[in-house]
Amino acid sequence: MVREVPTIFPVLVEGERIRLREVNIDDFEATWQWASRAEFFRFLQIDQPTRDEERAWLDSIVAQAHEIPRRQYHLGIKIVDGSKLIGMVRLAIDSQRHRSASIAYGISPEHWGHGYATEAAQLIVGFAFDALGLHRVWASHHPDNIASRKVLEKVGLREEGRQRDDRFVGGVWYDSVVCSILEDEWRLKRGSLMSNSGPE
Repeated sequence: MVREVPTIFPVLVEGERIRLREVNIDDFEATWQWASRAEFFRFLQIDQPTRDEERAWLDSIVAQAHEIPRRQYHLGIKIVDGSKLIGMVRLAIDSQRHRSASIAYGISPEHWGHGYATEAAQLIVGFAFDALGLHRVWASHHPDNIASRKVLEKVGLREEGRQRDDRFVGGVWYDSVVCSILEDEWRLKRGSLMSNSGPE
């Protein structure tokens, strides 16, 4: 019997320093703040959008959040005591039957180096397994993106292999390194994190 992946809306995931929340059209200026910077797209393997393209993209993901079944979870990343988004995470369900989904994340450059991407990745992976009951979560990254590789390793994703020339961006072909984590591996990882946290 195939277990159905539930549809959840709205989503709010609380972390120690950040929270993940649904986005809305009022978040446009925050998203444009990083989408207008070329360095943000260095390793994303997608072309940098125009202002109109970014607005249309935000409108589309706001609409997708209301679809049933829901296959896309684009969530804003907000510092707990902040007012604006500092980035976004995405969970895309690619197979209801096999309970599989991919994740991606991006942090505004001025907030790089503070561990927010790692916490956001941990929160979205936890949501995938604990709230949606998924079996496998995977991600891909540019071979030269060492920072993203370290984030995925910290969360517990293991490298599976390399897809050759699977992205064509800016007239150049790029490889992708694929990593994944399974539900039982996540439970072991989470248990290890909890047992090592100790009293504050």
